[in-house]
Amino acid sequence: MSGREMDLDDEETKPSRPGYPVDWRRVLRAISRGKWWLLIAAAVGGLIGVVIGKFVMQHTYEASTSLRYEGLPGDDFQEPQRALPALVAVTHTDPIMIELRARTNKDGATLDLMRRMVQVTSDAQSGLVTFTTTGGTAEESADMANTLVDVFLEHHRERRSRELRAEMASLDERIAASENEAATARRAYDSFREANGITDLTAEQEQAIDQAADLRSQADLAQAEIMALEARVRQLTEARERTPRMETVSTSSGGSSRVRELEARLAEARGQGMSEQHPTVQALQRQISALRSSGGGGGGSRTARSSLYEQIETSLSEAETELSAARERHNSLEQLAGTAQERTNRFSAMEGQAANLLAQVNVKQALVNELNEQRAGIEDQLRDIETGFRTVAEARPPESAVPSKKKYAVAGGIPLLFVTVMLGMLLYREFRGLRVITPTEVAWWGNGPVIGMTTWPRDPRALIDLIADMDDFAPDARGTMLVVGATDSEQELASEIAGQLNHDWSSTTLIDVPVVGALPPGDDPAPITTPSSSRGHHDVYDDDEVLSGEIHDGPTEIVLAGSPADTLAMGAPSYAPPPRPISDDPADRLICTAWNGPPEGQALRRAARLAERVLVVVTSGNIKATDLAQTQTRLGRDGAIGYVLVGASESTAKLPDREGPVEHFWVPSPSPR
Repeated sequence: MSGREMDLDDEETKPSRPGYPVDWRRVLRAISRGKWWLLIAAAVGGLIGVVIGKFVMQHTYEASTSLRYEGLPGDDFQEPQRALPALVAVTHTDPIMIELRARTNKDGATLDLMRRMVQVTSDAQSGLVTFTTTGGTAEESADMANTLVDVFLEHHRERRSRELRAEMASLDERIAASENEAATARRAYDSFREANGITDLTAEQEQAIDQAADLRSQADLAQAEIMALEARVRQLTEARERTPRMETVSTSSGGSSRVRELEARLAEARGQGMSEQHPTVQALQRQISALRSSGGGGGGSRTARSSLYEQIETSLSEAETELSAARERHNSLEQLAGTAQERTNRFSAMEGQAANLLAQVNVKQALVNELNEQRAGIEDQLRDIETGFRTVAEARPPESAVPSKKKYAVAGGIPLLFVTVMLGMLLYREFRGLRVITPTEVAWWGNGPVIGMTTWPRDPRALIDLIADMDDFAPDARGTMLVVGATDSEQELASEIAGQLNHDWSSTTLIDVPVVGALPPGDDPAPITTPSSSRGHHDVYDDDEVLSGEIHDGPTEIVLAGSPADTLAMGAPSYAPPPRPISDDPADRLICTAWNGPPEGQALRRAARLAERVLVVVTSGNIKATDLAQTQTRLGRDGAIGYVLVGASESTAKLPDREGPVEHFWVPSPSPR
């Protein structure tokens, strides 16, 4: 196996970092300590939010009015459906918004704000157009809706007036030209008769001539109509090719439009004096209720054929049908005109020429008469301009304001903001300085196991318990261990811990309970007194049996028994040999060394690398997380580093005192050289 593969295997088998960068228990503790502050912040924020939402924020009212587009006189039945979208689209244009702003005295409002205050919906099938406006009061919203309708209708009246006047001007030009042509044709006819002595033609001749001229004129008009229809078919074909066939539409448009149409019809019926008991009113009310209960106003979207594409396709089909009919009519007129011309050809040459001149006179005069009739019709329309719209229901002041989501957002958002700010302050107070406090945080930032935690040196007696907590691993550990302080202030603590660990398993220690031993009868040695420490393990060997117990302060005295019965009465072994000396070989026991040199440098790294394990003493809340993260770099090794947390508070001492793979720390490992 290559060195590269061995490195990859080491990376794959490398254990994950123990602990967590932030102990969630500290977060809970910070919240628990400041719970009353959080409650006060929530109460104050809630009070402020309710006051602002109820009294400061402006109420919004909506009012609606409806129109129905029935088309202009002379339009076919499909023309209103095609024209309605374009007619409604002008509602949000600048001229209408400017006029609406002026009439409603909203001089300070921008055009974008005015557009947001106006909503318009239309249904091309029914021709119903609904205008909805918003205002600060009920009367303001209703007045604005009715004013919007007035401005909308006036705009279309002016537009229609301009169209009619432009059409009249065009007709005047055509009438003038046609009258000149008719007068010219009349003079030519009169001059021809006078020059050739022709008085009048017979009625049959005039009828034949008129018929031939009329048919020829109609054939020419049909040919012009064919050319116009062919141009329209080409335009519609190009428009259809540019328009996508499918579009995404809202599924609520149909149901909502139907509901609005029924509501408009209901308002119209009530406006006509029908009571609530009238069958028509009741039927409309049932239909509206059924649509609303069935979710007719529900949201959603679907993909369907484009309505614009369908309109273009319908118009193209109609134009092609009209083109086909125009061609057939033109062919028929050509045949009839040819037949009529053959009849006039039977007249004499002079009479035929006179007949043709007379026909020209009659055709020109007929055109003048037709144009005058059209002009008279336009004059009638100008006296009473028709827009095609009819008012269905006027806006009335609403009874209540529109439920505003903003008020609920403010009422709930302000207390949430207050609580969030207070929570941030509590967490800042807890985590300011980024100092590690709990074993979980020490293990993560130090990237090593925490083998113990104690309140010592704040509680002087807690060191004994800390050393005793290591009894599950320390007595079986072998090799050397360097005890290092995380900072300069922990060096003295590291020396005390190392000394206590060495003293706990030294050659001078005996069993943990007061031992009263007995020598064989007949021997009368003096009582044996052994030195004692504040706490330690003392071993007494009796036929290779080890007894353990607690040593109290003061010397331990070996009392001699006079007989085996006395020995049994005292509950002690019959013979206790002197303690065996414990080897100072690291292969036989754990030897601890405290580092009292500089807190960093090559000497510390050398000592850390020579030791088989390094125990770092960390005072809770005394070191920053970033400084603790440099421990491995400071020691010059990345394995067999453990931590002991001292100076823990009472609340921290209640947390788990170990974190990470503690057993791996005590297992002997070769020292990196």
